[in-house]
Amino acid sequence: MDTVTKITPTEPLVSIIMPTYNRAVFMSEAVLSIQKQTYQNWELVIIDDGSTDNTSEIVEKLQEKRIRYIQNKTNKGLIARRLESLEYAKGSYVAILDSDDIWNSPNKLREQVQHMTDNPLCAVVGTYITLIDNRSAIYGKTQYKTTDKDIRKHLLFRNQFTHSSVLMRKSSLSHTQGYRNTTLAEDYDLFLQLGQFGTFANLPKYYTSYRIHDDSENHKRLLMAQAVLHIVQSHKGEYPHYYLALLKCHARITLTWLSQTIHKFI
Repeated sequence: MDTVTKITPTEPLVSIIMPTYNRAVFMSEAVLSIQKQTYQNWELVIIDDGSTDNTSEIVEKLQEKRIRYIQNKTNKGLIARRLESLEYAKGSYVAILDSDDIWNSPNKLREQVQHMTDNPLCAVVGTYITLIDNRSAIYGKTQYKTTDKDIRKHLLFRNQFTHSSVLMRKSSLSHTQGYRNTTLAEDYDLFLQLGQFGTFANLPKYYTSYRIHDDSENHKRLLMAQAVLHIVQSHKGEYPHYYLALLKCHARITLTWLSQTIHKFI
């Protein structure tokens, strides 16, 4: 039997959450990267935030029985859909793949599940990432810390996980408040919560491609900096170097504000 389609009965179910809004042009590639996984005991929950493109047609053409399509008629925004997303997960593990991102390796899920099996205290395991543009051309790569100790030392300074790369343990998630309405960076807040109920890890392999769009919203940079500040403040005493991280947040806000102010007069 083809190893891509073989499912071992004892393998735990992985729930893959894919929120989407008008990303039909990228969705097929994202789903195909899931279907190519050598680990096949998964369900894919596509949460459509009121798309007005042909997203529903793309999902129908996939003819994939393991897909649950949650089609919402109104657009409420990504945060609103994130808040509800974990309720749909039935598996022992929860993975995230945004509809414009890609899993590069067919071994991504299998190696992450194996890491969870070998490390029963692990709450989150991610991967290194490749940066791609709208045409899927590679223009950069990002590495993160890989051990629990190193990730914790750096987590308040910089998020050590890319959302579409992570596999999270459902039992650890059940102890958290889930995604919270932090305006932006809700994934960062969730990872910081999860660290109170398990350990961290990243596989040192470029198993995830994260897409940077040409129309990336630069005007959100100040809002992002402010959101990160509030998140860091809410986790005071939980991770090392809190006050240094706080100083960095304030400096980032000031520099971002100055940059945007100066740009208005150029």
